[in-house]
Amino acid sequence: MSEMDPREVEMDSLLRRSMVAPVPSLRPDFDQRFLVLQTWGFLVPFVWGFSAKWLPVFLGLRPVRGRVLLLAVAVNSAGVIAAMAGWMRLAVFLLLGGIVVAIWALRFFERTQQPAKVKGVHTSFPVFVRLAYVWAMVAAALGIWASWVEDSHGIWGASRHALTVGFLATMVFCVGQRVLPAFSGMRLLFSTKLMFLALLTLTVGCLLRVSSEILAYQGFAHWAWSWLPVSALTEMTAVTLLAVNLFATFMRRPPSAPV
Repeated sequence: MSEMDPREVEMDSLLRRSMVAPVPSLRPDFDQRFLVLQTWGFLVPFVWGFSAKWLPVFLGLRPVRGRVLLLAVAVNSAGVIAAMAGWMRLAVFLLLGGIVVAIWALRFFERTQQPAKVKGVHTSFPVFVRLAYVWAMVAAALGIWASWVEDSHGIWGASRHALTVGFLATMVFCVGQRVLPAFSGMRLLFSTKLMFLALLTLTVGCLLRVSSEILAYQGFAHWAWSWLPVSALTEMTAVTLLAVNLFATFMRRPPSAPV
């Protein structure tokens, strides 16, 4: 019988301990590496891909710097690999470098080539798209801070929330309400005002969550614990507004449908 790879033995032992523990859980260092793989390794490059495909048209941006975007993917991938190897301090600097290079490649903060296409959506659409990428930089910067602080669970949590809600969810709220109505029979979005309220509420909820996780979990301010449930309810309100807007959109008759 062939010997098992040492990494397979470690993984098997880790899973066994997680299953028999009083509360099923993963070891913090493994959990951190796994989350980096899930988010920065898969979701972030996916968002960069549809950003390069659609956002130059939607926002009126100048042509994407394709080779620079490939460089951003390479730097980001190096950060993910470093995280998986356990070199977290190196990883977080590479992840920040990757998102900065990606923003340069996508030209979000340069002078636009033509006006943004906001017909059918709220006029704040370009602002929230750019804000999403700001959240990604905040997430990476918080990761750098967390990697140099002991017992930094609150900062790591804030970093993950800034990435998953501030960046990923905001992009879903923006692009989803921009393209899904058109993909479902060229419908028009039910309410641009609801779109704005959903994005604003999500942003406020994320800001509350990120700040309160740092203040509460790191012991900077005990009163910040009361912000955590408020932030959760605020973000769930945003999701509800999104769902209502899309449901009402899909229930409407497409413009080309017979009466």
